[in-house]
Amino acid sequence: MGLTTMHKNDQVYDQWNEQKKQIAKNETCIKFQQFHIIFMKMGVNIGFEQDGKGEECLRPVLVYKKFNHRVFLGIPLTSKPKFDRFHFEFEYKRGKKSYAILSQIKLFDIKRAKYYDGKISKKQFEKLQEKLLELIVTPLPKKGECTEAICTNIITKKLNNCNILVTGSNGQLGSELKELSSKYPANYFFTDRNDLDITCKDSLADYIQKNDIDTIINCAAYTAVDKAETDKENANKANHLAVKYIAEIAKEKTIKLIHVSTDYVFDGTNCEPYTENGTTNPQGVYGQTKLDGEMALQEINPKNSIIIRTSWVYSSYGANFVKTMLKLGKERGQLGVIFDQVGSPTYAKDLAQTILEILPQIDNENVAIYHYSNEGVLSWYDFAKEIMRMAKLECTLNPIETKEYPTPAKRPHYSLLNKTKIKNRYNIKIPYWKDSLDECLKRLGERK
Repeated sequence: MGLTTMHKNDQVYDQWNEQKKQIAKNETCIKFQQFHIIFMKMGVNIGFEQDGKGEECLRPVLVYKKFNHRVFLGIPLTSKPKFDRFHFEFEYKRGKKSYAILSQIKLFDIKRAKYYDGKISKKQFEKLQEKLLELIVTPLPKKGECTEAICTNIITKKLNNCNILVTGSNGQLGSELKELSSKYPANYFFTDRNDLDITCKDSLADYIQKNDIDTIINCAAYTAVDKAETDKENANKANHLAVKYIAEIAKEKTIKLIHVSTDYVFDGTNCEPYTENGTTNPQGVYGQTKLDGEMALQEINPKNSIIIRTSWVYSSYGANFVKTMLKLGKERGQLGVIFDQVGSPTYAKDLAQTILEILPQIDNENVAIYHYSNEGVLSWYDFAKEIMRMAKLECTLNPIETKEYPTPAKRPHYSLLNKTKIKNRYNIKIPYWKDSLDECLKRLGERK
């Protein structure tokens, strides 16, 4: 297996080299579009990328995930930076720079950038390139010392031998996790209330022991916000006591835990996005029981556990606001939709992907809280308008105040979540709400 000379008139290569010339001229960071990146896993952390020095060949690169929790893709394994101005520089100790970790490389002739003595024909290479591009799944959000892509093989490396319990797997988030799980190889145990009663500690402990669970993603919750006002006992069991039991078992057995919570822990009186350490003051039974669950988890404090608060969840699965608007938009000529409750929706698929991507990176002594929703700010009225526009439904929407649509449980008027912490800690990029809505409607066959 090895490298080959490529045709000079290849359009993709011309774009690559032209872009590198522009970068050299402007002295800026290297940030290539995904289709320009050619990567192949050749060992634990070894791959190929297209060479940019005019030699028109592949060169070995080091894929290394460690520094500041960032995934680095494409650190060229050439000899010295003066021979290649596109070397990716990174700090490996405070104040010290490096250009490659050559001690890990034993199979390569570094100076000539060749792998053994084999050749790859252009036809073979095109097949290889097509396969490699399938591996590149997520752009990295931050500029820096890396090309903007990460590879499934690197993300999932630590998940392969995990036994992951996903509770509430028939809900919106659980269903999305189930669909995405094939891209993140591990041993998954998807359960719902019929398979596992998480409100019974003995049953929960037995299930975890029997299946040697080492990771839990708790999506289970009592989410009937209005019904909870008259069903406090069951809401408390699912949202508080079950979380307490999960936390106790997680601590006892050193199990990694992700617990999903809600914006309803806040009272909605803020005028700026809520941070993770913002004052909580739930206004109903649902919010209070979810907060009680959070507090129980924090008090027990199992290692490698995090809480992710989210808001306005929707999906192509289950019942949600998007599906309700689509249904009513087809049945009625006009609707009244609340305009004085402001926040941001969460496409469950985006959150599910984020959970699976950050899971191998969770490493904390104390319980950490993060916020996640799609980017942007809007009201329910704005959300409904965009749903109707994208689905091309002829339904007139009338903005109404919350007081015109009374409900048993009080809703927060302002529940926008500040996502800075999770974006910085895990270097994730959160999609804009309209882009995610567009994707969801396409999956539902409703995008016109």
